[in-house]
Amino acid sequence: MNLRANPVVPLTSCTTCRLRRHECVCAHAPQLRIATRLFVIIHSKEWRKTTNTGHLARLAIKDTVVRRHGLPHRTVSSDGIDPSSPSTLVLFPGRGAEPLTPTYLANLPRPLTLLVPDGNWNQTQHMMRRVPMLSQARPVRLPGSSVDFESLRRNRSGDRMSTFEAIARALGILESSETEARMLTFFERFLENGMHNSRRNARRN
Repeated sequence: MNLRANPVVPLTSCTTCRLRRHECVCAHAPQLRIATRLFVIIHSKEWRKTTNTGHLARLAIKDTVVRRHGLPHRTVSSDGIDPSSPSTLVLFPGRGAEPLTPTYLANLPRPLTLLVPDGNWNQTQHMMRRVPMLSQARPVRLPGSSVDFESLRRNRSGDRMSTFEAIARALGILESSETEARMLTFFERFLENGMHNSRRNARRN
């Protein structure tokens, strides 16, 4: 994906949702409890970008674990993850990924673990090859097309979506439609505030 802008989080912004403090959405986060164990692996080059959405999973889902890949001389931790387990899935729409459907999930032992690599397309492809817990887990992809949300980024391909939207849709299948709906409602509020920031900054420039 091409960024509309590549800003880092300014000092005047909330350190959790990364929006300006007077537009912070943290108080609206649903903080849902789910059975699925959710791990988001964020590329280090995405970590402080205001357009990154993977970090929002911590606000929406209680006990979400967020880890950073690509730090110098450090390997991303795989603590708490058994990548060889049939219950460990990685959300990545690459070659060989199975559609994430109730039929596919029916015979998998519970609880399920969902790993989500977060970065642009090239970054996540490299992560899938270089991070053992990602390359060893079972790859799954979302069926259907993206929800038509206004985006903070410009996508090269219409079938790609933000990380948060992908997580919400995956949990709609793994958990419930209510989980997905509450996450997307929260995301819509985040986007409205984020796009307001983008337009204001564009006018100033």
